[in-house]
Amino acid sequence: MAFLVLSFLVILFPFHSLRSQIPVTIHADILTDTTIEGQPAEQLTGHVQFVQGALYGSSDEAVRYLQEHRLEMRGHVEIHQDTLALYAPHVTYNEVTGVGHADGGVRMFDRDQELTAQQGDYDVQNQVAHFSHHVTVTQGKNTSVSDSLTYYRSTETSILLGHASITSDSGTLAADTITYVRALGETMAQGNVYLANDSLRLHSDWFYNSDIRGEMNARGHVHVEDIQNNTTVFGDTLARFSVTRMTLVPGHPLLLYVDSSQVRDSSGTVNTVFDTMFVHADTMKMYQGDSARFIAIDSVRLFRSNFSLTGGELVYDEPHDLMTVFHAPRQHLWNDSTEIDADSIAMRMKDRHIHRIYSLGHSFATSPMTEFPNSGRVDQLEGDNMVLLVEHDTARQLYDCGSALSIYFLLSDGKPDGINRASGDTIRMDFQDRKVVRIAVISGAEGEYFPERFVDGRAAAFRLSAYERHDTLRPHREEFVLPWELTSIAGTNAAETPKPSPTPSTPNASSETPGQHHGAKRESAK
Repeated sequence: MAFLVLSFLVILFPFHSLRSQIPVTIHADILTDTTIEGQPAEQLTGHVQFVQGALYGSSDEAVRYLQEHRLEMRGHVEIHQDTLALYAPHVTYNEVTGVGHADGGVRMFDRDQELTAQQGDYDVQNQVAHFSHHVTVTQGKNTSVSDSLTYYRSTETSILLGHASITSDSGTLAADTITYVRALGETMAQGNVYLANDSLRLHSDWFYNSDIRGEMNARGHVHVEDIQNNTTVFGDTLARFSVTRMTLVPGHPLLLYVDSSQVRDSSGTVNTVFDTMFVHADTMKMYQGDSARFIAIDSVRLFRSNFSLTGGELVYDEPHDLMTVFHAPRQHLWNDSTEIDADSIAMRMKDRHIHRIYSLGHSFATSPMTEFPNSGRVDQLEGDNMVLLVEHDTARQLYDCGSALSIYFLLSDGKPDGINRASGDTIRMDFQDRKVVRIAVISGAEGEYFPERFVDGRAAAFRLSAYERHDTLRPHREEFVLPWELTSIAGTNAAETPKPSPTPSTPNASSETPGQHHGAKRESAK
């Protein structure tokens, strides 16, 4: 972001030249010797003009205090030096202290740059200029505004204090205090920092930008909104590197993605429904450009209405609309009441919605029988890999591929009707209204049926060898709080991922939502 350069302040405040050995020539219509408060003085009236080398100026009247070496000019004061011009109704300069002062509404010009303020001072000896009260600096389309501005000529440093803002073609930076070091190309802002441009909005307590190094840092209550992607990242620290086009957010950041969809209600009216996805991890990285991608690293937890997951690392490849989860001993995914575990999980996205879910390596899926909670009736599916086809956020088909095994409980007229155990190379399930309406075992089909008299009271005993449920690991909306609020949660460590509990003998399905394939037809296909 190109910030406004206050380069005109490099030229000394005009009265700097009065300290040189070049004599000052003053002309006026009337010059009167007088005494003011016991001090000898010269009163100059009408068309006052002075010249000292390249410095010249004019005013309606002036008083020169001879013993104090102080010059005071009033009325339409103009001072010029090279391309620099200053206008004010009242200007004084003290050669002893080396301080010049202009008040009553100051305007300063240098080429295409303009400064306005209520008053201004310049300390010649220390080379420090200070302007206060409604300070505005403009240069073409660039503008800075602040309550006061201090400029250190020796280091070319400008400090904007109080309601400070800098606006340029590339955006706006606002803060309580903004410091700009022109020689180093560095900008620092403190207090209520707000940065906005075409692609992002940033809030923080502290901000730093280096044009030379191509680096941007923010600290304290950091809040970054990506306008194009409708994503917002919260964290306590942020670093952005222009060379690699990478943004790093360490320290348990939180990402929010707000999505909207059009839903038709029972009356036929189409309404906009908003859904927010939350992602929490130890560290996040975001890359822009042709290889744009989002990476959440360590202790990844994701929540979105009826969908959630946990894993070691999450990568979203934006150009290819592909999300992958890996780097934990097992990755866990929940969709409604169904839980899927695997060595790794990949999700193909379509318009930012999940279109395909691939669970790879020792895949296992479970779904409690919600019609009979706390009964231990849990449908199970096991295989090498699984593919879940999703349309409009609703499961349509599930393929269990490679050494497929299944256990599912049946219903007949709303009553339990035993259990079916099947195996084959591939098992296919078709869903309708979030329930399985068709099951097909493809190639190498084997199966057995257990009537209800063998199941009643013993449902929890019907388990595949790899059976596990991880209800305690499932993310919930309440845990996705702002990073700086984590420490306020008494007695808990919200940044710590819950540990799995021992496998229960009778799973508790009371919190699950309806949904799978009870009462489905049993089929096999060669």
